[in-house]
Amino acid sequence: MKCSSCDQDAVIKQGNQNLCEKHYRIGQMRQSARRNNKVVPTRAEIEGLLNKKMQCPDCGITMNWRSKDGRETVASLQHYRDGTFGVVCLSCNTRHASMPDDTYREMPKDYKFCPSCKTQKHQSMFSLDNSRSGRMRIKSYCKTCSDEKTKQWKESNRDNYNEYQRQYRAKRKTNSIAS
Repeated sequence: MKCSSCDQDAVIKQGNQNLCEKHYRIGQMRQSARRNNKVVPTRAEIEGLLNKKMQCPDCGITMNWRSKDGRETVASLQHYRDGTFGVVCLSCNTRHASMPDDTYREMPKDYKFCPSCKTQKHQSMFSLDNSRSGRMRIKSYCKTCSDEKTKQWKESNRDNYNEYQRQYRAKRKTNSIAS
């Protein structure tokens, strides 16, 4: 089966159309823009935004069409605040949403924006976190803001925190005795 929009092999049947990965994703991007009450570019406009190597114009990584090939690198439609469009990786699209204006485009590659203190800082100022997927990722908040939030939580939940610490120490003590 061939795609209804091009000559590539179709992988998805949507209604009475057979679509390749590219045209299926373009349809998803257009539907998402429509759902979010944003300007909906035509398929031709979106295809015109893509470069031949499928590289994100903001970070340079190679993008893909489906999340099964890597969720962070899925091509997504970016509505810039100056009214223009772009097709960027999902990671850059997410970064753009958390920052004021379009400042993330001018930010150096090894810097990150802390949404708590609203400043750009070097990545070394952020802790690493072992996420649920088992991959190490950089935390959203810088070390200073993260420490402050943890301190506030401990103060407001002192009893719960102390009980947790007692249980943790007792468990470690029994494990060290058993060894």
